[in-house]
Order: sequence, then structure tokens, then C-alpha cells
Amino acid sequence: MQTHLRGKDMITTQEWTKDEIDTVLDLALDLKRSRAVGRDHAYLRDKVLAMLFFFTSTRTRASFEAGIAQLGGHGAFIDSTTTQISHGDT
Repeated sequence: MQTHLRGKDMITTQEWTKDEIDTVLDLALDLKRSRAVGRDHAYLRDKVLAMLFFFTSTRTRASFEAGIAQLGGHGAFIDSTTTQISHGDT
């Protein structure tokens, strides 16, 4: 069975099927193993991913930035306390 993940958001897994979760975990393991043997991936080449955190989390931010960079992308951190979001704008 082929699982299609294009367009899926990973904010919560509550709306995901077991097959979709298994597919993501299998892909993550494949990427980790490939990187361990020196094979880089550029899945995010020329992409900028914005990261918006409502609570300070240095480890989470660093992990996301490292993962994005390892996949060839650039992570842009947006601080919710210094944006219009802190004033209730969406």
C-alpha cells in the first residue's frame, strides 16, 4: 500500500493513519542511516522554512534548525513575542 503525504501537516498525528505515521518514521530512519554513511540529502534545497514558537525552547529550535540545514534548507526563526502575533494579530 502506498501512502501519500504531500500536503499533510505534522502539527498533530491525531488525524493521521497508522500507515502514514509508519511511513514518516521509516523515511526518518532511512534518512538517518543514509547520513551516517555520508550520503547527504538536498530535499529542502532553495527552501526557507519559518519556525514560530510560542514558548521558548532552545533545544527544539536548535534541533529544527539542524535538521533543516542537513536537508539543504534554511530555517527562519520568528519570535512570537516580538511580532504582531503577541498583540493578537493572526
